[in-house]
Amino acid sequence: MKKLILFLILIPNIIYAKETFDSFAARLDSWTQGLNGYVVSSGKDVTIDLGKNANVIKGMEFTATKEGQELLHPVTGKSLGRKKIETGKIVINSVEAKYSVCSIKENKGIGKGNQISHIYPVPVSIKTNLLEESETAQLRYALFKQGTLVESEKSDYSIVCGREKEGDNTAKCSLTFKGSEIFSDDIAVKGVKIITTVKNVDNIKPYKIETSAYGMAIGYFLGKDNGYLVAVNERTSVIVYELKDGLLIEKASVHSIGENIVNIEALDLNNNGKDELFVSAVTKKNQPASYIFEYDNGEFKILQKEIPYFFRTYYVAGRKNIICQSYTEGAMTGMIYGVEYKEDEKKYLFTTPYSRSYGAAIYGFGLIKGSENRDDEIMFFNRHGELSLSDGENIKIYKELDCGNTPNYLEYSEKLNTGVNVAATGDSSGFFVYDEQSIIVPVYQRIIQMPDGSIMLYSNKLAKMNVIGKYKAAKIGSYFFTDKMVPVWEKSLSGTAVAEIDVTSDGSHLAYILSNNKNGLSKSFLYVIDSKL
Repeated sequence: MKKLILFLILIPNIIYAKETFDSFAARLDSWTQGLNGYVVSSGKDVTIDLGKNANVIKGMEFTATKEGQELLHPVTGKSLGRKKIETGKIVINSVEAKYSVCSIKENKGIGKGNQISHIYPVPVSIKTNLLEESETAQLRYALFKQGTLVESEKSDYSIVCGREKEGDNTAKCSLTFKGSEIFSDDIAVKGVKIITTVKNVDNIKPYKIETSAYGMAIGYFLGKDNGYLVAVNERTSVIVYELKDGLLIEKASVHSIGENIVNIEALDLNNNGKDELFVSAVTKKNQPASYIFEYDNGEFKILQKEIPYFFRTYYVAGRKNIICQSYTEGAMTGMIYGVEYKEDEKKYLFTTPYSRSYGAAIYGFGLIKGSENRDDEIMFFNRHGELSLSDGENIKIYKELDCGNTPNYLEYSEKLNTGVNVAATGDSSGFFVYDEQSIIVPVYQRIIQMPDGSIMLYSNKLAKMNVIGKYKAAKIGSYFFTDKMVPVWEKSLSGTAVAEIDVTSDGSHLAYILSNNKNGLSKSFLYVIDSKL
């Protein structure tokens, strides 16, 4: 099998430059947040307390304000703060080390002690020269993920970044205002060099899975000090393995599930040092009946059962999170809910809805900007297996990569959208959507955000339509998402399907299952990469 490169980092393969796109973006973020000050004196002109120390230049415009009356809550009587009253607009004429002298553009009573502020977030245009597509994508991601900048082609502010000549391992990135440079950094670039965190990728040995592998989860089921284990689910049971001497050694099993297992997850949600095993299952009547287990005294014991939701984890900003969603007629539908553990009740609750779930059929899910803010960007897979990225009420759909997961496609020749009992009739661990070819397509992706901000995904291709199994090719890679889907790296695999990917809660290990799908799931192999080597 061709070597597969999973874990990557960007290496500044240079001699002189030390800065990166991220450090340049951090400097911009700090500069933007520092564009606030005070009026020192006011008369024919205005002096402010921002100068070269704040990287301001001639021509920049600020708004002056003063505090108005205090606003009190009509019921509680508590202060809501003071109303800000605009007193005018000023433009910088000359800049000294610690202050600037400004002309008055608009005067509504500007006075000493007034606060001054700049437009926020700062609009900027992007101009690049001789940057590779993936480099430009990484630059854009670094610039706009903090929210202090917003892209605007008509802005007086520009980010200019590029090589002087082809092949240079240094790029100069500058912030300019009407063509005048505010500041710049030399950035270490050398294309995007793909490396693994193991010494020799050819020496990564697969672990043959002796059972039918429908899904997988990697976690610290015995506690972090005892290392990770890998759980693999069959149709109605879960086998938990330790990896030893190139073999999968069975450590424990879970056979107390009478329903068909759709998916398994690993996460320490009750914060006791051991990952719970979240098992999503469906009954013969096509109803969700999920379980939560935890390892104790040599076996997995049920913590909670008959849960009417399916679980899914995602890994963003160095943290593994879990959500759940309702299920009906072979698909995850309806509102996405947060999953939390109540220590005082010793119970898991599923009552906190995410405000932007965008209706039905969300198969993979991840908060891309700040996992604490649920109104930030949400990435998910829609019912057609397309990746969608939402920002507020806007949804951008990326069609560059057809995403799917399980090694079984199921033929369905009746009318579409008739509510066929998919879960009871098909051997597949995925959720399902209907496409125009009368194929029920499993779409069940996990969102894993790499350290450089890119998203790890995979896709599978059928040998031909209306054939159960028999994949032609699979692809796995890492991608940035700007105006389009830009690969940082990707690897194609012939005659193979990617069945599942997962990551430990601390991001130290990545795991994936590949299946030679010519004869169903009989030949599956587990790969684990230690990201700390």
